[in-house]
Amino acid sequence: MQDRIRVGAIDTPHCLVSKQIKYHMETLEGKGFKSSVIDFPDLGSGLDQVSSGRLDILAVPAKLALSLTDSITNKGCQIVGARTPRRPSPILISPNRLMYQPKSAIIVCEIEIVKRQLLRARPDLVVIHPERVKDSIDCENIPRDEISRSIWLGNLLQDGKIDGFVSSRKQYDDSGQSERRHTLLPFPQERGGPHFLPPAYSDLIAIVCRHGSPQELENTLTESEGNTVLWVQSRVMGGISDSMRNAIGIQVRHRQVGALLRQAEEYRDIVLEQACHNSEGEIIEEEVRVEVRIETISSNGSRTIGLDRLVAKREFQHATISLLRDWDVLVSESSRKVPKDHQTDTEAPSFLQ
Repeated sequence: MQDRIRVGAIDTPHCLVSKQIKYHMETLEGKGFKSSVIDFPDLGSGLDQVSSGRLDILAVPAKLALSLTDSITNKGCQIVGARTPRRPSPILISPNRLMYQPKSAIIVCEIEIVKRQLLRARPDLVVIHPERVKDSIDCENIPRDEISRSIWLGNLLQDGKIDGFVSSRKQYDDSGQSERRHTLLPFPQERGGPHFLPPAYSDLIAIVCRHGSPQELENTLTESEGNTVLWVQSRVMGGISDSMRNAIGIQVRHRQVGALLRQAEEYRDIVLEQACHNSEGEIIEEEVRVEVRIETISSNGSRTIGLDRLVAKREFQHATISLLRDWDVLVSESSRKVPKDHQTDTEAPSFLQ
């Protein structure tokens, strides 16, 4: 470990990897570690370097890494953990906050779950995909490049042709936007306000190493909370149907007991307070809890089903498996046909279509 650690980083339009990794490695250099961080344009070239031994670690957006696990395995590598998400929430770029948007405001959003969350908060909004903007307003063709598209949407906003658009924080920063932004938070700032669980793998960075790499090397970049987020989200997303994956919002994080008790007191939540006690009624403040929140919403935003779990960290893997079973039952019951009380009754739609 006295040699220089060579780290590769792959950025995508929605996940800033290199800056986070460089900052982290700089903090380690003060503890005697020497490192160099190299940017790579794609996963294939980075894996080649790791496989040949010219690179020790590769940091990749988790969504990209998990979509190409076969390629990673074929190169003699494996995903060993993850970094804790720093900025997972999408942002609304608009002069007005969501609840102060004018009636029938036009909001451009390409993330399906966020589109449904916007309609849940404001059913009167007109939420359209970037590909359909030209069908709704008079404008030039949409750019293919992500950054150019963000700049194009910013120009439409300045011209008053749209009222806002949804973007990731990295895309906002890279496109040099100056318009006002509003973070779509998973917890409302005001009680009873709208909430926005982020899409799966948002701002989650996976760490890839060669098979047999020393544990000490892996620990230089992985984080306990990031490992938990990766494990839970990959199991949840792998256990649901393909048709539902784009319509899932999910949040996984470590919670300290003190913060949970303060939240329970603020919201007068007896269930949350009881979750901080063990079977004998005692509070064990030293034990970290894992919070898992998952939801899906109907296409018009009118119906929501969701599950929350709060368990001790030592139990989170079993709790995730239990959550998946409960989720399957909940989705099945919510989407089944409603039985008629009498044969003359009209057909009733299922709760969640």
